[in-house]
Amino acid sequence: MQKSGVSFNNARSFLKCIDSLHTGPAWTCEMIDVKGDIVGEDGAPKQETLELWQRDPVECVEELLKNPALQDVMAYTPERVYADAKGENRIYDEMWTGDWWWETQGKLPEGAVVVPVILSSNKTALSVFSGDKKAWPVYLTIGNISKDIRRRVSAHTTILIGYLPVSKLECFQKKSQSDAGHRLFHFTMSSLLCSLVDAGRQGKPMVCTDGFMCRVHPILAAYIADFPEQCLVACNKESRCPCCLVELQDHGELEECTRRSMVDMLRTLRRKQINTQLQKFNIEGLCPVYEPFWKDLPFTYIFACITPNILHQLHKGIFHDHLKQWCLGIVGEKEMDKHFQGMSRYPGLHHFKKGISTVSQWTGMEHKEMERVFVGLLSGAAKDSVLMVACSLLDFIYYTQFQQHTDKTLASMQDSLSLFHMHKDILIKLGICNHFKVPKIHSLVHYVSSIRVLGSADGYNTEYPE
Repeated sequence: MQKSGVSFNNARSFLKCIDSLHTGPAWTCEMIDVKGDIVGEDGAPKQETLELWQRDPVECVEELLKNPALQDVMAYTPERVYADAKGENRIYDEMWTGDWWWETQGKLPEGAVVVPVILSSNKTALSVFSGDKKAWPVYLTIGNISKDIRRRVSAHTTILIGYLPVSKLECFQKKSQSDAGHRLFHFTMSSLLCSLVDAGRQGKPMVCTDGFMCRVHPILAAYIADFPEQCLVACNKESRCPCCLVELQDHGELEECTRRSMVDMLRTLRRKQINTQLQKFNIEGLCPVYEPFWKDLPFTYIFACITPNILHQLHKGIFHDHLKQWCLGIVGEKEMDKHFQGMSRYPGLHHFKKGISTVSQWTGMEHKEMERVFVGLLSGAAKDSVLMVACSLLDFIYYTQFQQHTDKTLASMQDSLSLFHMHKDILIKLGICNHFKVPKIHSLVHYVSSIRVLGSADGYNTEYPE
């Protein structure tokens, strides 16, 4: 061993060398005592103790910023990029090409470096063999890193910063368990993200990938989640939009409604604590969460942080749950299966040799394969007006997946959505559906504005955290 020139002489010194390696931000466990509304046999309210495992998000941001391997894929300032020499056709792809970064940079003193914090969470069952055990991980990455690098698991640019407690909250009555769960989520997220408050407002000196010291302001810019968690973050019921104040009966319309206001919502929540019959609270579809985790985060507009969800809203929602079902109702399962089975084989195209009616579990990949041939398979089996509905929705789905947008592609994307709304009533006339008051259909009106603010939607897909 001595001849080999290694820095250790025995197993003990070898293990000490391993322990001295850099491990990144440390994990801590916070014990949270939850007091329920059920009285126990001793006359006191029942309690439950939960664990919140967490890492300091500011330390995690610092860990990413100083990684020398990311030097060539890191940006520190916003940019306006144009596809033409006249500067009339703006490009939107990376986060630093969107409007959010420009607006936030203008609110900070000269020399400040904006670090857009991107959070994602996904409450999930551990496995089919673990009973009903669930985990609720929270991940962090930053918008300074190029989105194609953020998507690579091997690049290690997405950091696990916490495990939120998952509990049935049996110390509460059934009627109050849901509200208690919402408050627990926001309480634990407040604890998890508390270091972002001072760091975002005052800035913190950090060493960047180029070796220079900068005053960094880590600011929450985007939150990637499926629709139930989007509503949980925004403190609204799942029947309402987490971004705007659209009425329930207007969910099927094209017009974009007034955006939610953080100041107005916090005022309404405070008044709700005093007046339990507050009408505005019910009209806006809010949940009784009186201390949202985002209320003290500087320069954060939480309702603009809600990003497009290509996987759940488009592939699984709009296409699988709605468009496919509408067309099956018109064409019939047997006829649709025949069309899929009779499709010519071609390299690169998936062939559904048994049709689609027998598939019990769909994945995002299978949805994408169906979308590639769906309009062609409907030809001759459905009316032209139905084909127009299918074509416009699929056009919108494909536009949304562009890795780089321009003002012109966004206009085309909006036109395809307008075309769907122009022809959608044929489905009601055919008796396929009764209305379009569906939150996922309404969510499409926010896609274009979100891309202008935060960059192309492929940088915020829930496929990656899942």
